Amino acid sequence: MNPPDQKHREQIREERIWFVLRSAEWVRRVPNKVWSREQSALINQLLANRHHFPLTREEYLHMVETAKIASGRRSGSPPMPEWAKERL
Repeated sequence: MNPPDQKHREQIREERIWFVLRSAEWVRRVPNKVWSREQSALINQLLANRHHFPLTREEYLHMVETAKIASGRRSGSPPMPEWAKERL
C-alpha cells in the first residue's frame, strides 16, 4: 500500500477539519434532544452492522499501523489552517 502524496494528504486533512467544524456548528444550532437522538441512531446502526465489516479489529489496527509506518508520518498534528481558526 502506497501512502498518499503530500498534496492529497493535505486535501484529506482539510476535508476532515471542514466536516468537524460543520458538525460542531450543527450540534450548537439544534436542540440537545435532536442531536442526541441522531447520534444514538448512528451508534446503534454501527453496532448492528459491525459483523458485516470485512476486517477484524486486529486486522484493521495492523493495516493502520502498517500504513502509518510506510508513510513516515510523525506523531502529532500539523498546525490548524488559518481558514479553520477563523471559524472557531
